[in-house]
Amino acid sequence: MKRILIIDDEKDLCQAIANVLKNEGYEVIASGTGEEGIKEVENSRPELVLLDLRLPGLSGMEVLKEIKKHDVDLPVIILTGFGDIKSAVESIKLGAFNYITKPFINDEIVLMIRKAFQEKNLNREVEILRQQLEDKLEFVEIISKSEKMKDVMQLADKVAPTNLTALIQGESGTGKELLARYIHLSSLRKAKPFIAIDCGSLPEELVESELFGFEKGAFTGADRKKLGQFELAHGGTLFLDEIGNLPVNTQPKLLRALQEMEIQHLGGKHPVKVDIRIIAASNIPIEEAVRKGTFRDDLFHRLNEFSIYIPPLRERIEDISLLAGVFMKNANMELSKQVKKISNDAMDIITGYGWPGNTRELKNTITRAVLLADYVILPEHLPNNNIPQSTLPPNVPVKTGTRHGGLSPENKGKTGKFTSLKKISKNAAQPVEKDLIAKALRKVKNRKNEAAKLLGISRKTLYNKMKEYGI
Repeated sequence: MKRILIIDDEKDLCQAIANVLKNEGYEVIASGTGEEGIKEVENSRPELVLLDLRLPGLSGMEVLKEIKKHDVDLPVIILTGFGDIKSAVESIKLGAFNYITKPFINDEIVLMIRKAFQEKNLNREVEILRQQLEDKLEFVEIISKSEKMKDVMQLADKVAPTNLTALIQGESGTGKELLARYIHLSSLRKAKPFIAIDCGSLPEELVESELFGFEKGAFTGADRKKLGQFELAHGGTLFLDEIGNLPVNTQPKLLRALQEMEIQHLGGKHPVKVDIRIIAASNIPIEEAVRKGTFRDDLFHRLNEFSIYIPPLRERIEDISLLAGVFMKNANMELSKQVKKISNDAMDIITGYGWPGNTRELKNTITRAVLLADYVILPEHLPNNNIPQSTLPPNVPVKTGTRHGGLSPENKGKTGKFTSLKKISKNAAQPVEKDLIAKALRKVKNRKNEAAKLLGISRKTLYNKMKEYGI
C-alpha cells in the first residue's frame, strides 16, 4: 500500500481527495501547513506528495525546496488554482513532477498519480541499470565437459524456477557469481534486477546502510536518503557474495529481513516491504563458521534452503584445456590480438598446474599470455618463469634450473602459487608487470575500474601499482 501525503490547508478538499485515493488502495495522510508537511515527509516517509502552493506560513515553493533537499526522488504533484499556473510551472523547474489545477475531477488526479509512480519506477530501473553497467562483470557462458559440473548445472536448473534461497559454496575463483547469474537468468525474475554485493569488501560500519539504505540525517554525512541494495533488487535477485564475512551484529537484521521480507532504513521509522530472491555464496564452509560461533545457526539454515557446491578446477582437469581455449579467444577480442593456439608444451604446463585461484586465475593467466604472445602461446609467456624458490609454499617442489618455475611439470597437481597479476611477488619481473598495467590502461582509455577488472585486481591495488611504477 503506497503512502501519499497531502499538504493543503483546505480540510474539506483534503478529505475529498483522501476518500478518492483510499478507494484506489492508497494510504493517505494530511497536513494543514508546510511546516507540518515537512515533518511528515521526514517521519512518515510518503511515496508521493500532493502539495498546495498557497499555504499559511511557509509557501508551497519553500516546502517543495525542503522536500527535495530531504529526498530528491520523492515525486511531488502541485495543487494550484488557475491564477497560479505561472508559479506551478516554476515549481516543475524546482523538481515537481507536474501540477494540476483546481477544481479537478477525480479520475484526473488518480491518473496523474499513477503516471508519477510509473516514472518513479522507471527512474529506479534506470538507476539499477546504470549501477549494473558500472559494476558489470564480463558474462561468460558456463562452459564445461566434466561430469561434476554437469551435476552442478542440473541442480541450478532445478532450483532456478523456484523462490528458494540458494547457498553456493566453493573455493575462490570457481565461478559462484557466474552460477548465481545463471540461476537468475533461468528464473521467473530474469526481467528484473540482479544485484551483487560483496559482503567481504564492505567496511563493517557500512554494511547495514549498503544493504538496507538510510534516511537523511541518519548519521554524519547522510545528507540525503539512499536506497539500499534490498530495495534496488526489488522484484529480482540479490546476490550476497562472501556471506561468511558478514559482521555478527548485522546477521540478526539480515535474518529478520529474509523472514519478513521487509527492511528498515537506518534512521527510518517505518518498515519497507521488498520482494526479492536471495542467493548467497561463500568460499569458506559456513558450517565451520557456525561451529566457531562467527555465523548464526538460524541464519545459516535460512540461507541453506538449497545448497550447491562448485568443485575446484583441479578436480575437473578435463575443463582446463577447454576453458583455456575460450579465454584465449576472449582475450584476443579484448586486446585486439590474433593469437591462434596454445603450444603443446604450454598446454602441458597449464593442465599440470593445480590452479589454487581456479577459473579466475586461469583466465588472468591466459589473458596475460595472449598479451605477451605473437601468434602462439609458448611456455615463456606463462607468468614469471623465474620465481625464486622462497616465494613458493614449502610443499611445492622446484627442480633446480627448471624453466617454468611455479607452473613446471614437477608441480603437477599441486596448488602452489604462481604469479597471477593479483598475487605477483615483488621479486618477480617488475618491468613485465608495469608494461601489462600500462597496456591495459591504454586498452580501456585510462578507465581505472575497467583496467582493474581486466587485470583481475582491485581498484586499490591498481592505484598502488600505478604509484609504485610511476604510471
